[in-house]
Amino acid sequence: MDSVDFFSQLKSEYGISLNQQQLQAAGHVVGPALVLAGPGSGKTTVITVRTAMLIASGHVRSERILTMTFNKAAQLEMKTRYSRLFGRSGISVRFSTFHSFCYGILREYEQRQGKRFRLIEGSDDPLESKAAVLKNIWRELHQRQAGDDDLEILSNEIGLVKNRMVPEKDFGSLELQTPRFAELYRAYEEYKRARGLIDFDDMLVHAWHILNRYPDILLQYRSRYDFYQVDEAQDLSRLQFEILRLIMPSDNPNVFVVADDDQSIYGFRGADPGHILGMKTQYPGLRLYRLENNYRSSRNIVEVSSRFIRSNKKRFDKQHCTLNPYFTNPVIVNVRNAGEQLKYVADRVRELRKRYENIKVAVLYRNNLSSVCLVDYFERHGIPYRVRQNKVHFMQHWMVQDILAFFRFALDPYDRESFQRICYRMNRYISKTMVQQALMNERLEVLDAISASPDLNPFQQKKMLELKCEWRRFARMPPDKALAYVENEFMYFSGIKGLCDKTGQFFDRVYAMFGILKTLAEGIGTIPQFLEHLARLEKLLESPSPTHSQDDDFHVTLTTLHSGKGLEFDAVFMVDLIQDEIPGQHAIKAMHAGYEAEMEEERRLFYVGMTRARKYLYLIAPEQNHGLPVSRSTFVNEVACILNQDSRERIREGSVLYHKKYGRGIVAGISVHDGKTAVIRVDFGGKTRSLDLAICLEHGIITLDAANE
Repeated sequence: MDSVDFFSQLKSEYGISLNQQQLQAAGHVVGPALVLAGPGSGKTTVITVRTAMLIASGHVRSERILTMTFNKAAQLEMKTRYSRLFGRSGISVRFSTFHSFCYGILREYEQRQGKRFRLIEGSDDPLESKAAVLKNIWRELHQRQAGDDDLEILSNEIGLVKNRMVPEKDFGSLELQTPRFAELYRAYEEYKRARGLIDFDDMLVHAWHILNRYPDILLQYRSRYDFYQVDEAQDLSRLQFEILRLIMPSDNPNVFVVADDDQSIYGFRGADPGHILGMKTQYPGLRLYRLENNYRSSRNIVEVSSRFIRSNKKRFDKQHCTLNPYFTNPVIVNVRNAGEQLKYVADRVRELRKRYENIKVAVLYRNNLSSVCLVDYFERHGIPYRVRQNKVHFMQHWMVQDILAFFRFALDPYDRESFQRICYRMNRYISKTMVQQALMNERLEVLDAISASPDLNPFQQKKMLELKCEWRRFARMPPDKALAYVENEFMYFSGIKGLCDKTGQFFDRVYAMFGILKTLAEGIGTIPQFLEHLARLEKLLESPSPTHSQDDDFHVTLTTLHSGKGLEFDAVFMVDLIQDEIPGQHAIKAMHAGYEAEMEEERRLFYVGMTRARKYLYLIAPEQNHGLPVSRSTFVNEVACILNQDSRERIREGSVLYHKKYGRGIVAGISVHDGKTAVIRVDFGGKTRSLDLAICLEHGIITLDAANE
């Protein structure tokens, strides 16, 4: 069957009608091709249809087609889509992740060598899981326990150097956050090598070495496939691209690569959109296709997001478009603090749920910590939710454990474990000798045991009595007041900044986590109630998919911007859009030093969040981050400039607008100064008011009616 007949049958039998760009891409047969697929452009349909087209042609056997993608979710989506559309043909096709494909190479090598590697990533073995191994190595090298954040950063950086194929001698050229990284890396690799262990990244590394060292295995794989398809190629690392190059013919391969360089967001794992951008040079005969029609989002969101991402320099130019109508512009919301942000999101969610029966809603954030207050607030207010792929180490963080120790000791003056944790951080001149005295006599309360020491002079005896009274007062405080007391009276943070500097941690992040505790404490009457509340919250955060309700008809999805990639929702709330979160200080410093790659990746991440939305997009920026004044994300400012420019171009006499305070109004006149619109006169039901257009647009005081389109 030729391609014309196939596409006709596709439409008549399967009800699939491709647009012109999709037809051109799906109809590609031989030679290298790169398909630039924008958000919501139907790339999965194109890959599955092309697969079926190649098989239907009669010239390609299904087992000669290899389709690979970045992650399991994308692989399952392609496999499911193909089975649903073409499964009745009975022809099976291989859709694989890169890791699964490389694991197959490793297994063939093991059979030849008569040995077997053991995978430790994802292992339930408490002694030889990847996390346990790294934790033990860290403790031996640093002589202290590693926090969960430390381990996550270390694990990511190990994956980074492997996927970028960085030799150990060049580690110093990378800006790695882990102290003594090279020593930790070397110890980890030696530990695995001695025991025949591998992690996920080792599947790729070993497969690459096997293909290079064993020509017969390489030849076997090169002769196994004739057609190669790669989805989500913007997320692939240098190592993955090198493996792909090895298994394909070097001259004019039949490789069909689908990617969107604007959605490359995994640089911390080694992904590099430069490999996509360089394909035209690597393959002179490359055919370039574009999927630019967005079937997902409203025209407002498509136009604004498309103009936003053009600020990036290293990208393919695209003309994103949509046949979807205008709906409503993205809304920029400035709130005072975290509490106001939570209330705004909850109120809008309730409004949307009342207006639409089957609406899909998501809250997206840069950092998993944002989910803590969201889960707590939604639980308190009965809003159904689900947390997607949550990795929150909040309750286990050493600072949070310190604060819990303050509270536990206040409730139980015999609690020597809690006392030991905080004795030097309450700033009450507790000496090492006093601590030892407290531990010797467990029949007495801790402070009584210290007071019973014959070595204490009268002044010290008096101070211990005062301290005991202070702790009694502390135990009766509501938790929000107790937290303030820890900060201002016990002066807890006086020594924490030095500790953070010494251990390479960010003090602002630690203090922001303290702010989360203050938010969680709001409205709770006693310390025991607060401890119970935190225990319940910890269970909710640890469960795979917590939800307030068993009703599956509606829930709000809570997810990071990274985990939200590939998903779509009717309404999207992007929260905590402050400079320290996105793009973050690291990217800002790199940009000022002349390195824009990290800033461009952060902009791509913001773009991914924007393009998850079908109709409603809310960009929310607090003015304070748990008590600390913060700046609004530069990306929110960029979107604001785009929206303001659009509004200035659209506004004219007779335009209908809505004012936050005065409601619906009609523009009665426009005063222009120096070629720019300065003041508009608006008739609000018979009363005319003069408004500064720039200020009203910047702060979201006015919005234009969609009828003006």
